[in-house]
Amino acid sequence: MAEQGSGMAEQQHVAQRRPVGAADALRASTFEATTLAYSLMDTDFVILDVNTAFAEATGMARDELVGHQAFELFPENPLQSDDAPARAMRQSLERVISTRQRDSMIIHRYDIPDPDQPGAFVERYWSPVNIPVFDDDGELIAILQQVEDVTDYREDLVKVLGYLQEPTPGTSSETSRRFVEYAATAMAHSSLYHSARREVEQLQEALTSRGVIDQAKGILMGRYRCGSDEAFQRLKQMSNDSNVRLRDVATALIYQVSAPGSAPAKRGES
Repeated sequence: MAEQGSGMAEQQHVAQRRPVGAADALRASTFEATTLAYSLMDTDFVILDVNTAFAEATGMARDELVGHQAFELFPENPLQSDDAPARAMRQSLERVISTRQRDSMIIHRYDIPDPDQPGAFVERYWSPVNIPVFDDDGELIAILQQVEDVTDYREDLVKVLGYLQEPTPGTSSETSRRFVEYAATAMAHSSLYHSARREVEQLQEALTSRGVIDQAKGILMGRYRCGSDEAFQRLKQMSNDSNVRLRDVATALIYQVSAPGSAPAKRGES
């Protein structure tokens, strides 16, 4: 019994140490940290919150978005009015409310106001998914909208979806619809993949450049019996004098020293 009482006391102690609202804070942090663009709106389509990715995708600041009706913030482009993009989006949101199920729009052109030219619009294609949000009692209280800007991939995406939408013997319409949705999601997320890949390549190049420059600095430190800062300044001067990138100068210096038959530079040589 004593051991049981000790265990209960420990559990109470842990519970007291746990920050109040930690789970809510974690959810809020995740909402903000994700690179996916999200907006949260009530059932009247008033925006309750957005994350940084959504603000960047729309070119508007968070303060300009929160508290405003979505369709007032994003009116239709007059040149696109025949396509009724706002009506199609509203119908999707209303389906979420009536069915209590998520609704995917696959590809949806919805031009957005140009932040640099008042009255002008920027052509944009999106892959929106509207998701119901429920409270603890199961009541639908909000709609979470996830959007991916697929403007750069629209043509490829249209081709893929057109192929998948063709009837296939033995395949139900529901299965075809799901394949189309999966394909759209994959294509939409490809933009994130390419973005991440570019960042990795840039980081690798930066690390490689740093290693080459550090090696060249070491050569100059040994040659001139100087410190790291002076060696770097000498390297920069060589780059400026030759009008060649710092990394390329460092690479040439390393090659000069390591090449077979190369003679060491005389001390004091500049």
